[in-house]
Amino acid sequence: MNKTTESSWKKVLDNILIYNLYILIIGSIFLGISFTLSVNGNSNLYNLFQKLWYPLFIPSLSLFFTAIFIDAIVNKFKDQNNK
Repeated sequence: MNKTTESSWKKVLDNILIYNLYILIIGSIFLGISFTLSVNGNSNLYNLFQKLWYPLFIPSLSLFFTAIFIDAIVNKFKDQNNK
């Protein structure tokens, strides 16, 4: 039963991280498009991106890199226990 609980939690966390990755991919595409339009004289999308930077993209980036860091630490300890 404990293994089932861990796997369900892992699935939920993996789904959150997948949605987070989609936010980051869409954000990078949005940044590229808005930067291109800003260079051509239309800075409306770039201004919108700047308004979304702190409330949306910074927490998303922080969550993504924290998850990668924790996953690396957990895998390192699992590898040491398997040896």
